[in-house]
Amino acid sequence: MPDRVREAVFDMIGAWAGQPGTVPPCRVADMFAGSGSMGLEALSRGAAACDFFEKGKLAVATLKGNLNSLNAGDSATIIRLDAWSVCLTTPRPNPPYGLIFLDPPYADARDTSPRSRVCTMLNDLYRASWATVDTTIVLHHEDDVVFTPTERSPWRVFDRRSYGSTAISFIDHRDAP
Repeated sequence: MPDRVREAVFDMIGAWAGQPGTVPPCRVADMFAGSGSMGLEALSRGAAACDFFEKGKLAVATLKGNLNSLNAGDSATIIRLDAWSVCLTTPRPNPPYGLIFLDPPYADARDTSPRSRVCTMLNDLYRASWATVDTTIVLHHEDDVVFTPTERSPWRVFDRRSYGSTAISFIDHRDAP
């Protein structure tokens, strides 16, 4: 995710929480973490902990180096499992995630049908209790992709921002406070 987009995302999260420049002290998931830039930024802005989900060998090596260079310590955990199915195969985090970053491959995010990988993952996160009515999901995708959860989905897109060829959809529970 480009630096200017990442900065804008965190500015909005802080503003929504009534604490500009910060992240609420919640547990964070950085799905498809890559180098871990989103999760590391969340930790630097006040997140209580971050789980980084990444299975690529080279990406994990880079992520480990980044975590070490920033002394992330016990607040960061790397989980080397497939982000698409991890919530169905591992125990529910305690507490559930307050903030989830989804940055799937663009090819997978292009399909917005109810049975797409992204829509299925969103529903699985809720069914597995990894996400609750208090969770905010930040989905990174191409600008020409528009997510519109079905009426049966527990999720809604409450904000969407475009930055050139990329976009961010902010998703929360339909019954969010």
